[in-house]
Amino acid sequence: MDNQMDLIKSKIEDAEYILVGCGLGFENIGSFAEEEIYKPLSESGINGKAKLLEELQEEEAVSWIHQVLVNYFNKEHTLQAYSDLYELIKDKNYFVLSMNTSELIMQSGLEHSKIVMPCGNEGLFQCSKSCTHDIYQNRDYVLNFVEQLPDIMESVKSGKSIKEYLPYCKECGETLTFNLRADVESYVEEGYLAQWQNYMQWLSRTLNRKLLLIELEVDFTLPSLIRWPFEKNAYLNNKACLIRVNHEFPQLAEEISGKGISVSMTADEFLKVVNK
Repeated sequence: MDNQMDLIKSKIEDAEYILVGCGLGFENIGSFAEEEIYKPLSESGINGKAKLLEELQEEEAVSWIHQVLVNYFNKEHTLQAYSDLYELIKDKNYFVLSMNTSELIMQSGLEHSKIVMPCGNEGLFQCSKSCTHDIYQNRDYVLNFVEQLPDIMESVKSGKSIKEYLPYCKECGETLTFNLRADVESYVEEGYLAQWQNYMQWLSRTLNRKLLLIELEVDFTLPSLIRWPFEKNAYLNNKACLIRVNHEFPQLAEEISGKGISVSMTADEFLKVVNK
């Protein structure tokens, strides 16, 4: 293991460009306790979604309040693994492609201009019916909602609908929802397309340069986003190397076995060790 880590460290030091792919499993590591997310309701004795449902007896209200509380928390926190990733690549020419949708990555120190999130961004709202391709920053709404949450809960308990407190599309009057590929009938891609173009331009400059591709907890969910393109880039670029970090699926395709390093560890374990 020491020899492998020494090799990886030398690859990082030698790389002209570093492309990092964060899979869905990346944010499952070191996740936060639900009671931390529900801290704004701690004085009411509510420390999680189950307790909130018991209090309100209204599933639609509970679902929305939970989503907002999670986003509120994620706007101010990050994972240790993201901080460790920042320490690893901060002095390099890097780009991060993430399949995750939370704002946890935004507090890590990584430059926002070097992050692309094609599966969505919980920091944005879109029309739930996609009547327009407009997207909206939701920070003001989320902060105001949480500030007023005790009063909102009292209103819901007294019979008012949560719909009175939802955000609405100024074009069609339907509700706004979080700009997440998995949660809407029609995903508005404008939330990431401009940044995707920046990513493509950056990637075009890596041809025949020393490119290090680092996969972190990338499985076979939407393999056309990270897993397959990373393998293709490693195969086509004679100076590229792929480091695949995955505690379940670390295997490398035969075509790139001589141009890659397979690491059977969780991403957080790997980042701790390689930063030593």
